Amino acid sequence: MKPPDLLRRGHPASDLLEESCRLLRRTPFSAWFIYFLGTIPALLYSLFFFADLSKSADAPNRLFESALLLSLLWLFMKCTQAIFTTILRSQLLLLDPPIWSLSRLAKLALAQVAIQPSGLILRPLALLITIPYIWTATFYQNIIILGDGTSPNLQTLCQQAFTQCKLWPRQAHLAATFLAIFGLFVWLNIAVGIFFIPQLFQTLLGITTPVSQHPLGLISPLFFATTFAILYLCLDPLRKAFNLLRCFYGSSLRNGADLDVQLKSLRHPSTSVASIALLFFLTFTTLATASPAPPQPTPPVDSAELNHSIDQVLQRREYAWRGARESLPKVDDQSWLSKLQKDFSTWLRNIVNRFLRWIFPKIIPNPSSTPHTSWASNARPLLVGFLVLATIALLISISRLRHRKKLLLTTLSTTTQAQPDLSQEDVTADQSDEAGWLALANQLQATGQLRLALRASYLASLAHLSQRELIRLARFKSNRDYDRELHRRARSRPILLSAFNHILLTFESAWYGDHPVTSSTLADFSKSLDQIRSC
Repeated sequence: MKPPDLLRRGHPASDLLEESCRLLRRTPFSAWFIYFLGTIPALLYSLFFFADLSKSADAPNRLFESALLLSLLWLFMKCTQAIFTTILRSQLLLLDPPIWSLSRLAKLALAQVAIQPSGLILRPLALLITIPYIWTATFYQNIIILGDGTSPNLQTLCQQAFTQCKLWPRQAHLAATFLAIFGLFVWLNIAVGIFFIPQLFQTLLGITTPVSQHPLGLISPLFFATTFAILYLCLDPLRKAFNLLRCFYGSSLRNGADLDVQLKSLRHPSTSVASIALLFFLTFTTLATASPAPPQPTPPVDSAELNHSIDQVLQRREYAWRGARESLPKVDDQSWLSKLQKDFSTWLRNIVNRFLRWIFPKIIPNPSSTPHTSWASNARPLLVGFLVLATIALLISISRLRHRKKLLLTTLSTTTQAQPDLSQEDVTADQSDEAGWLALANQLQATGQLRLALRASYLASLAHLSQRELIRLARFKSNRDYDRELHRRARSRPILLSAFNHILLTFESAWYGDHPVTSSTLADFSKSLDQIRSC
């Protein structure tokens, strides 16, 4: 059995982080390839999206396509990270690599696409409140780990992830603190390395760049975004391995998977993974520098042709940030996706305006004849439509919750009102209180079921004695056990003992014998019960 302190607090956070590093060192190369295949394109396009919106003049013309592509890359990154953690789990459990079928991949993608986007809203809100942030972040990390395409439905997946994120909060907070401190030093190393790499190239190789000539020009929002992206690549696998171990040890409390892994490790000793050595070998392999070719004489260039070439180059997309956004001409050759989005925005805006004018004809004026050309005005109907859909979804959710609560209350009331079957021998006195048994006895007596009414009255007497702590009700006790226990605890009350003996004799003669039960029998039984109450 596990120590009680280990069950209550879990493994120390430092030990679990160290075990996460050992697990990552044993990770096969295929898992790393899948992880970076989904993560690197998403981070690179995020940096491009940030730089394009910050500096490019014609960024509003392609905002819809860029945001859509970024969303798809982000969802693809979450799916590849789920595959990465699944391979990590099989490595941890000493199992064969998982088999990926089309249905399992579809379930995995559905789980990530359905749940992960809500984290873009809930995580910043939790960070703003500060206290529930660790639980919120751990929940979405557990969705990546547990959403491997094997859960039966999304509700079960969310319940499992929520159950795991509630385990060992002290361990989770300490690990988050360690990773934050460690991440700060890693980020400083990355920032200093990027800042001094151009200086080293100029000093050692004689390569002069604009950054080496003006080092302070490197400090910009894009520089910080780049360093944070590299930091994410360095720390995110460690964080996922840590949460994977938390889920592993949390589930081991019920299924004992950690003991199974220990037994497997004894039967099959671990060997070193050659793929990690290959990765380091490929990383630190130096490329031979080719000797520069001798300069060739350049032919004379016509000035008019040179100016024309310069104008064409300045019209390219990468130099659009040098011009002001307001001074650029309107781009007519838009993509079909932008035109479709603009047509849909115009159609939705007209419907919303007509609906509002129909409800408030005197408040909302007629629309202006000037067309709206800015992307913000085009996106406004989409925002209104999204808010309307969100309101409808919220109302539907509230209605379903109220219906479920009403159904639950109905079920509980039905269960509470359900009467025990006194004809069965497994009925015990603790299934109701004294008043409930007496009410049932009166109902049975009114319907002519006197034998069952006698048993209900006897169970009422046992419930009364149990309430006064003269006996303790238990399923395994017999009537004689109750009689001996009452004689031990109430030996100074002879009237009570005599009344209970009369009740017990009357009940056993009628229930287990052939003595008939009449109304006078129930009346005498009730008098004896009154004597017990008065003692």
